[in-house]
Amino acid sequence: MNSIIETQKEIHFQGPPFSLISGKDGGVFVFYGDLSLFSLTPLLAAWRLNNHERVLLLDGNNSFSPYPLVQLAKEMGHDPEHFLSSLFVSRAFTCHQMASLVFNQLHREIAQHQPRLVILAGPLETFYDESVPFIEAKNLLLHLVTALGQSVPGHIFVILSPFPKKMAGRRTFFLSHMKKHATRVFRIAPPEVSSQTSIRIIEEKPNAQEWLFPIRRV
Repeated sequence: MNSIIETQKEIHFQGPPFSLISGKDGGVFVFYGDLSLFSLTPLLAAWRLNNHERVLLLDGNNSFSPYPLVQLAKEMGHDPEHFLSSLFVSRAFTCHQMASLVFNQLHREIAQHQPRLVILAGPLETFYDESVPFIEAKNLLLHLVTALGQSVPGHIFVILSPFPKKMAGRRTFFLSHMKKHATRVFRIAPPEVSSQTSIRIIEEKPNAQEWLFPIRRV
């Protein structure tokens, strides 16, 4: 499912969610909840690509499709191929691969490409895999969260984590631990039933605020 913000001829990256994560100090920002949160992926990437920056995307549940970003590029008057050439995507299909991306590749990619924004789309999906023993997955997750917390100041790490598709049992710890160590935490509520044209962004940490964010289907 892909969604992007309602646009006219030109897109302005103002207000939430962009203003919520754009502080000069950067940090780790968790957006969790309804699957509609993945509508934020192309928007957040375009936000920095439009500023002639490079963006890293670590995809943990194979949710990323380039087509919404291609459409965004066209609507903003960019050449899509050139626009997407500054987006670097790495995919992980197991929690070990996701941990390896963060432990072994992330700092190297940051040093090489100098991105301000790193998006982790569905990183916990790989940790919910019950074929990996809980303690093993937990230890990997603890180290992953620590590694993100020790990352270079000024960088923006956005974690997009939907609710598990089924009861996660003890593995609900993974999301709660990531939220505990995040700079700010936002819950994404489903689109409004009446119109299906907006999602709710509800801040849980450090403040209690709420915004309605317009989207459209593509």
